[in-house]
Amino acid sequence: MSSLLITYNVDDKLKVDSYDGMDQDEKTGRYWDNSDDNELKKIKKNIKTHYIKIQDYTCPYCKQRVEVEHNAIWDAEHIIPKDKYPNFMFSPLNLCVSCKDCNQAKRNKNVLKNRDRKTLPTTAEDYIFIHPHLDDYSKHMKILKSSLFFIPLDSKGKETIEICGLLRFLYKFTDYGDIPLEYKSKISMLSNELLKAESGIEQNFILGCLGEVVEQGKQVAQKEYIEKLLA
Repeated sequence: MSSLLITYNVDDKLKVDSYDGMDQDEKTGRYWDNSDDNELKKIKKNIKTHYIKIQDYTCPYCKQRVEVEHNAIWDAEHIIPKDKYPNFMFSPLNLCVSCKDCNQAKRNKNVLKNRDRKTLPTTAEDYIFIHPHLDDYSKHMKILKSSLFFIPLDSKGKETIEICGLLRFLYKFTDYGDIPLEYKSKISMLSNELLKAESGIEQNFILGCLGEVVEQGKQVAQKEYIEKLLA
């Protein structure tokens, strides 16, 4: 795993050491957003470049792969939120990149079993969701590529769906526009029931119902799209 984490160059390490040496009350998540600090800009760029390459242009949460020549579509991601835990701001284990949608959904949501941790948690057992560096994603989540539906295999999978807002893919995967609100509501209800399902039989039944609702929503969206074209 260590080979996947960023190793800071000399200049970047000086910047990190300077931050780590600040008084505790001076450390804040807002430090990351200082647009006037050129040294900070360089280290942020290096962080993004490193993790984009290591992650093969793939978001660690939704697993969508987008290969582009610029890195503007990616967000530097603090796995443990920097606003609540500024001490971990430059810890390589706490850094990755994610797509903007997952990062926006995740924001400052809790990801730790022990919210009062003072030192950086370094084991998968310390986290309630799928950690980009410490967990094997496939052990906790299955993805149905046909509809980009995420099936949780355990509690970490369930928490990742909630924390990163992965149900959004059910709402917008059709090429004809958004699925109507009433179908979104049904999808959301069934998805919540799926997250609570404890047996394989129950999960498969709910998945069947979910598939029918999604298909109905697609058909309605397609019909409305065609009617707009013909109007």
